[in-house]
Amino acid sequence: MDAMHVIALAIDKKNMEHSLATSEDRYRSVVNNLTEGIMVIAPGGKILTCNPSAQRILKISSINATGRRHRYFSRIFREDGSEIKIGDDPASVVLRTGESIANLSIGLQLHDQSVVWLLVNAQPIHSRHDQHKSEAVLISFTDTTEIRETERQLQYIATHDALTGLPNRHQLQQRLSHALSHSYNQKVAVIFLDLDRFKNVNDTAGHAAGDGLLCDVAKRLSSCIRATDMLARLGGDEFVIVVEEFATAQHLKELAERILNKMREPFVIDENQYHLGTSIGISVFPHDGTDGPTLLRCADSAMYLAKELGRNNYQFFTSELMIRAQHRYALERNLRRALVEDEFLLYYQAKVNLETQKIVGAEALIRWQMEDMNIVAPNEFIPFAEEIGLIVPIGRWVLTQAARHAQEWRRQYQFDFKISVNISPKQFQDPNLPSFIKEVLDETGLDPNALQLEITEGLLMVEADHLGGVFDAIKQLGVSISLDDFGTGFSSLSYLQRFPIDNLKIDRSFIREIPANQDSVVLTKAIIAMSNALGMSVTAEGVENLEQMDFLKEAGCQEMQGFYFSKPLSVEAFSDLLKKNLHS
Repeated sequence: MDAMHVIALAIDKKNMEHSLATSEDRYRSVVNNLTEGIMVIAPGGKILTCNPSAQRILKISSINATGRRHRYFSRIFREDGSEIKIGDDPASVVLRTGESIANLSIGLQLHDQSVVWLLVNAQPIHSRHDQHKSEAVLISFTDTTEIRETERQLQYIATHDALTGLPNRHQLQQRLSHALSHSYNQKVAVIFLDLDRFKNVNDTAGHAAGDGLLCDVAKRLSSCIRATDMLARLGGDEFVIVVEEFATAQHLKELAERILNKMREPFVIDENQYHLGTSIGISVFPHDGTDGPTLLRCADSAMYLAKELGRNNYQFFTSELMIRAQHRYALERNLRRALVEDEFLLYYQAKVNLETQKIVGAEALIRWQMEDMNIVAPNEFIPFAEEIGLIVPIGRWVLTQAARHAQEWRRQYQFDFKISVNISPKQFQDPNLPSFIKEVLDETGLDPNALQLEITEGLLMVEADHLGGVFDAIKQLGVSISLDDFGTGFSSLSYLQRFPIDNLKIDRSFIREIPANQDSVVLTKAIIAMSNALGMSVTAEGVENLEQMDFLKEAGCQEMQGFYFSKPLSVEAFSDLLKKNLHS
C-alpha cells in the first residue's frame, strides 16, 4: 500500500470520527432540549441516560442522573389510583418481556412525597448479539400532572354546586342511577327537602345573607346523614338525600325527624337570627318507582303535600299522591305543548270611564283552549305555571298578543285606548323584562302610554333595590304601572310613595259589600281619596250593579270594571262591543 493511499484512509477515518462525533453532539443536543423526559435504564435500575427534562420532572439531582442505580420513586399508581407493585413498573415489564408499552398513564410518588402523573412510552433496546435479549429500555414520558389537575377541577365544577360544594343535580342523577342498578333487592330512598320561609331571608336581608344561610343548611344536613348517604343541592333552596342500605321505613322516619329538629334551631347570619323550617317528601325504590326521575318526582310530590299540611313536616309518597303526581306531570306536559301549539287565547274585560260611560281600555285575561276545545280558566293553570317556571314565556306571549290587539283597535277606531296586562312577581324579577317590553312596543308600534302593567301587592315585598331598578327602567319607557287588588295584601302605604305607581285597582271584595257594609264604604272612600291626593287614578273592579257604580262615581273614582258593563269577551266579541260603545 503506497503512502498516498494510507494518508487517504487516515483522512477518511478522521472525517468519519468527526462526522460521528458531530452526529452524537446533535443527538445529545436534541435530547437535552426536549420538553419530554427521556431515560435509558439498564437491568437492575441503573440509569444510563437521563435528559434535563426527566431530571426536572422526576426531581432527580444531576449527581444521581446517570451511571448509578437510583430508584427515583417510592410508589407507583395506575390511572384508577390502585398501586402497582415494584417490579411491575414499565421499565421492569419491558426488560422482562421485551415488548413495548405505549401511552400508559401512571402516577409516581417521588421521594419528597409529591405525586407526578406521566404518559409513558417504553421500548426495549435489544442486544446487538441477541435480538431476543433486552439490554436496556428507552423510556419517554410527558408530565400530565397539570392537565389531570385541570380535568379534576373541571370535573368538580361539573358535578358540584358552586355555593355549597355539595354534589349537584348532575352528580345526583349519576349516583341515583348507580344506586338503583346495584341495589340487589335492597331498598333505596330519595328524600326531597325544601326550606320553609327561605324567601323571606333573601327579601329582607339580601342574597348574600341567603347564600350564607344555604351554606349553613348544607352543613347541618350533612351532619344528619351517614357517610354512605348522599346529600345534593338541586338549586335554590331545594336539597335531596339518597339513602341506601336501610332495613325499614323507621330509619327514614328517624332521619327525617333528626333533620326537622336540626333545622328548627335558629340560624345566625351577620348577628341576625333567622328561623326556618323544612318540608320533606320521601319516596322509596322499588315501591314508588324504579328509575331516578320517577323517584325524584314522587318525593317532590310528597314534599308539596308536606307544605300543604302546614310545612315543617315530612310525608311519604302514597298511591293517592301517585294520581296527583300523574295529573301534575300531564298538566306540565300539556302546558308546554300549549306554548308550542299556540293553544292560549286572550279575553278582554272593558274598563269604562265613570263620567262618560265610554270604554277607555281593557284588561287582557288569558284562557287556555285545550285540544278537546274546553276552555281552562287562568286560576287553574297560572299558579302551576309559576311553580314550574313557565310563567315567563307565557307572560311574554300575553304581552305580545295584547299589544298587537290594542294597536289594531287604536288604529281601527282612532281613539286613546289603554291595554292592561298582568305581570307576575317572577316576570317582574326577570332582568330582561324592560328590554322585552321595548321590543314588543317597537314591533307592534304601540304607544308606550297605551300600555299598563298590573302588579300585585305581594310583589312589593321583594328586595327593594332590585325592584327600584326595574320600576325605573319601565317608567323610562313611558309605560304606566297599576297596583292590582289593593287592600287585600300586606303592603305598607309607604310603598305608594316609594314606587312610581300610576293607578290603584280597588279589589272586588270591597266593592261587593257596597253600600250595605259600612266598613267597605268607609275603606273604599278612603282609598279613593288617598289615591287622588297622591296623583294616582283609581279603577274599581267587580262592579255588578248601578248602585255600586253611582257610589264610586260620587266618591271620585275614575274607572270601573265588572259584569255590570261587560264580562270578559273574546277578541271578536270585544271588537263588536268597542264599535257599539264608541258609536252610541
